[in-house]
Amino acid sequence: MAKVRTVFVLVSILALVSAIFLSCAPKYTLSVSGNPAAGGTVAPASSTYGNNVVVDEVATPASGYRFDHWEGSASGTSLTAHVTMDSNKTAVAYFTKTYTLSISCTPTSGGNVSPSSGTHDENSVVNVTATPASGYRFDHWEGSVSGASATISITMDGDKTLTAYLTKLYTLATSCTPTSGGSVSPASGTYDEGDNATLIATPAQYYEFNGWGGDASGTSDHVTITMDSNKTVVASFVKLTYTVQTQVHDGVGGTVDPGNGTFEAGTHVNITATPASGYRFDHWGGSATGTTNPLNLLVNEDKTVTAYFTKTYTLTVSVSPNGNGSIDPNGGVFDAGTVVTLTATTTLFPYAFDHWSGTDNDSTNPTSVTMNGDKSVTVYFKQLNPGTQQTMTNQISGPPGSIVTWQLTAGQWVQGEIQGWSFDVAAHIVDSNSNVVKELGRVSDAFFTFQAPSTGAYSFVIYASYSILYNHYTLTYTIYS
Repeated sequence: MAKVRTVFVLVSILALVSAIFLSCAPKYTLSVSGNPAAGGTVAPASSTYGNNVVVDEVATPASGYRFDHWEGSASGTSLTAHVTMDSNKTAVAYFTKTYTLSISCTPTSGGNVSPSSGTHDENSVVNVTATPASGYRFDHWEGSVSGASATISITMDGDKTLTAYLTKLYTLATSCTPTSGGSVSPASGTYDEGDNATLIATPAQYYEFNGWGGDASGTSDHVTITMDSNKTVVASFVKLTYTVQTQVHDGVGGTVDPGNGTFEAGTHVNITATPASGYRFDHWGGSATGTTNPLNLLVNEDKTVTAYFTKTYTLTVSVSPNGNGSIDPNGGVFDAGTVVTLTATTTLFPYAFDHWSGTDNDSTNPTSVTMNGDKSVTVYFKQLNPGTQQTMTNQISGPPGSIVTWQLTAGQWVQGEIQGWSFDVAAHIVDSNSNVVKELGRVSDAFFTFQAPSTGAYSFVIYASYSILYNHYTLTYTIYS
């Protein structure tokens, strides 16, 4: 019994001591709040706590707000903050106002919008992008903002509604047959549902438009297609054709090949003119010009080509006696009516022109012949007879000069010899205009022959002597007539 009392007394003493200790321990105040006050609540509320007590404060945002972070004696972004009470503390929960952005697509199958509907902080700027589905295109925005750009910015200063409008697309495929036949404008492309597409067919060179095929019909080069589905349109073209007529002027003188015909536009046709005997091809007329034969004709319209031929005659010439001279020209083929000038020349001493046969004037040289038929012409040369031989001997004591002058008719010959006695001399023959017609050069003893090219005066001139003071010469000559 005494032991029990002793234990009881000890327990009582311990309890009293503990109570006295606790009443003397420090206490601290935790002040909590929300910012803004309407943004939410913080629990537990402000209170006093013992030393080193850990208080779990929980922030609960009100509707239209979100918890953002703690400040004061608490920190972090978690909804629950752990505060150790080793001094007076404050804990402030900061809340942010939010608004709802409601986003949709019309039609719903036309694409999607990113980001999707959701809440966003007050005054935040949200970039919204519309992405069309295959077969659609973005058209415009409606609702709290508008515009035609696929990406748009919206400021969240209230609840907002945004609708992306997308338009159905259809493909128009155009082609040409043949592919080289022309073109279609506009070319293949995409169009909004319900649009009208006006197509224009333009033929290439040498083609014409023939009609539409596929999802279009008709023969007008303009056609309008309503784009209520994918469409295929074919423009048909055909090659143009033209007529080529060939003919001979006046129907005489030759032939033309090919004859009349029809050819595709752009074709090159070789046309050949073939003269008949006694004719020559002269030129082209009508739709062609020039003298090129064969003719390369481009068929780019209906054409008529005329070949012109000219009558020709043959001129035959001969010399008598044979081998004693030449005629220029030496015969040939000439157009009818041509007047041909003939010149006879002989260099065979001592022959000269005598007369013609078969010309317009048989006694003159040069002469002419009119080609009004085939002609045969002969030139006759005669052998000239020598005159009396002349001899001249003299001394050169002054400046050299003319020794003798001859009056000659065309074709006359002079044959002679010049001798320097002791020293060389230099001599030549000149005409009445002092033009040198025969040069002998420096000689001591030289024979010469000279034929007068035309009637006139000709002089034998010693133009240099190679003696110191005096020199003698002898000139011997004979004129042939």
